[in-house]
This record gives sequence, C-alpha cells and structure tokens, in this order.
Amino acid sequence: MSGKPKWQVARLDDIERRGRDIPVREHLGIHAFGINAFTPGEDGTLVNEHDESGTGHEELYLVLDGNATFEIDGETVDAPAGTYVFVAPESRRKATGDGTVLAIGAAPGEAYQAVDWGEAWSFHNESMKAYSEQRYADALEAVRAGLQHTPDHPGLHYNYACFATRAGDTGDETFDHLRRSVELLPRFREDARKDDDFAAVRDDPRFEEALR
Repeated sequence: MSGKPKWQVARLDDIERRGRDIPVREHLGIHAFGINAFTPGEDGTLVNEHDESGTGHEELYLVLDGNATFEIDGETVDAPAGTYVFVAPESRRKATGDGTVLAIGAAPGEAYQAVDWGEAWSFHNESMKAYSEQRYADALEAVRAGLQHTPDHPGLHYNYACFATRAGDTGDETFDHLRRSVELLPRFREDARKDDDFAAVRDDPRFEEALR
C-alpha cells in the first residue's frame, strides 16, 4: 500500500509561498499534470511572458480573485475573477494585474513528468532571476551551490547545462550535466532538443551523445 493519502484538502493560505508563486502541485503531491498559482510581483506581473512550444503544454488559466489582464499573441483580454483563459502551446502569453491566477497545464497524449524543487527552490529561484537578467555566469554559480546541497536534482543539472552554454562554457562538464539530467528525468531529452539555450551546441556531437 502506498503511503500517499487518497485525498487531500488545502487552501491557498495553507501553502507556503515561494516569492509570488504558490506551489500547489508540490504541496499536494500531484504528478499527473502541472498546477500552480501566482500572485502579482512588484511590477504587477502575474504570468511571465512565454510560450510552451518547447514543452507542448496546453495551459488553462483561472483568475481566482481580483482582476488580470492577459496579452496573448498581441491581443489584450480583460479577465476578472472567475474568468478561464485557455492558451495553446505556440501562443505567446503574459498576464498582469492585482489578483491570483491558477495555471493548469500538460501536453496532450504525453505522460506528465514533474520537477519537484523542494529544498533546491532557493537556489533555483536565485539562478532564474540571474538568467532572466542575462547574467548567465551568476546563474551558473547559483546552480553550482544548489548541486552541492542536492547533488541529484534533475532540474539543477539541466539548468547547469543551459546556463553554462549561454555563458560560453561548452566543455565536457557541461555535457556531463546534461547527460545526468536526462538520466534523472527522461523528459529533458526532448526538452533539450527544442531549447534555445542549446542553440550554440546543437551541432556538437557531444550534445546528441548526452541525450542518448
């Protein structure tokens, strides 16, 4: 018998926040699909601008409270509480506002493979902030520190390879981390083939070797 409970109840206020993120999926131990909630940042950001072309995820957003404004492929959508917004993988989207947005996503026809950040979250958060500011060397240092703390974390190994490539470090160690990420979480094999972070090494034979 599995020790996982058959059902759970949680309120948003019960879930420990990670900055403006509310990690619903990890809190409840969900692995069949992605689900998390987001509160606004200081600049009003609810959903960072992105698309899901790399993952193939369809995403459904539900505005739980307050009001959000979505921009999807250049079009603006006003979304008060109770509004559902469905976005296909290839569409570019972002959202701002003063409310709370729940995001649910997965790729049609594929088993969802989750990355649980757990104790690695603080290192991941620091690294992604540096990455978003194109401070790739700083992002890499944060990941190195995280790997000292959680040496078998698949997301940290994958991001190490991403950030190192962006920083111009394309030595064997970079591909070793990519290989290890795939060993720990096979979904990274296809993610890497679509990831722009690896554009500079896509034709390097070590790249495909790492994904075998």
